[in-house]
Amino acid sequence: MLEDFSFIGLILIPAIFFISRKALRERQPFLIIFCVCIVCGILAILNFESAERGKPNFAFIWFCPLYSLLLYRILLIAFWARKKRDPKIPQPELFYNGNVDLFADRIFGLIFIVLSILLPMYLITKNYL
Repeated sequence: MLEDFSFIGLILIPAIFFISRKALRERQPFLIIFCVCIVCGILAILNFESAERGKPNFAFIWFCPLYSLLLYRILLIAFWARKKRDPKIPQPELFYNGNVDLFADRIFGLIFIVLSILLPMYLITKNYL
């Protein structure tokens, strides 16, 4: 059952990152998101018990929300220490216009997306292919 919806675990926090970064920074919404991530982790643990031998176990993907949330907080603390402000959302542009004011903000978003989506996908598929 959980295998059908495992992509939700992979994209939950990155989707919130794109929709509302403020929800990941403020205390009340962060606690609600954190509780949802804990529930996803519990679902993963329960799915480990029912996994069949010799078949790929997609329960690892349900740990991704906790991993992504922790990664976001670590990157955010590093950004605060370096820039002394919250990361801004740069305007999407088709071509780079040469404006370097938001370069650190773009790098922050790129590093977060690469490490929160592509790294777990690589590690999970590496173990099963």
